[in-house]
This record gives sequence, structure tokens and C-alpha cells, in this order.
Amino acid sequence: MITDQLIRSRFINEVMSQGINKIYETQEKVVRTYLNTRSGNLVSHLQRRPFSAQEEDSKQVYYMRIFPYLRFLDIHYRRTSNDRISRHIRSNLAIYNRVVWGVLYHETFPEIKYGFTQEIRTQIRQELKQAFQEEPSSIL
Repeated sequence: MITDQLIRSRFINEVMSQGINKIYETQEKVVRTYLNTRSGNLVSHLQRRPFSAQEEDSKQVYYMRIFPYLRFLDIHYRRTSNDRISRHIRSNLAIYNRVVWGVLYHETFPEIKYGFTQEIRTQIRQELKQAFQEEPSSIL
């Protein structure tokens, strides 16, 4: 049975997954472009894009795994000298705070708040109906 709650949770899951993937993609691009990598562990971690979602009743919780070294790089590049060249270099190093909070607050949360229109509801309802109709035939 397709309920409004199921449609809403599917929409939120899709939007959050897109936002989290965009965060990892942006971080990976910055690391590849501006940082000299030695072991490749940071890039391989960002390529895996590890996150998980849990749903309890009507509450959805998302967990992102963050490589600890990434956070230390963000802190390190924020505390270096204050000359004009260093500020320009740091402006390109959107590693953690600017990326995470920028994507979540300026793209993902507004999409969740204002993007759940009737058109989206009907589209998701149709996708779910097709998925439920195909499920019994795939078993046989």
C-alpha cells in the first residue's frame, strides 16, 4: 500500500542522498585539484562516499563517515597566515565546513522544504506503483 508517508520518506531519502553525494563529490574535486596526496587514502575514502540512513517510525537519520584527516586539513588551512595570497588559496579549499553546511543549508534543506510539490508526489507514486507491480513477476 502506497501511503503519503511512504512517498514523503522516499522524497526525503532521494534529496538527502543527492546532497550527501554532492558533498563527497565536491570534497573529492578539491582534494584532487588543490592538495598533494601521498597515500591516496583520502581520495579513496571520498570516492566510496560512505553514508548510511536509518528510519525509525517517521524519523530518518543520516550518518556520514568523515575521514578524520579531512577535518584536520580544514582546520590547518584556516589557521595559516592572513596575507592576501593565502586567503585566495584558502578560498579554493572548501574541504569541510563550507561544503557540508553550504550544500545542506542552501540546496538540500530548501529542496526538502519547497520541492515536495504535487507533481513530485504523483511521480514518486507512479514509480512506487511500478516497483510493486514488477515485484511479484520477478519472483516467478
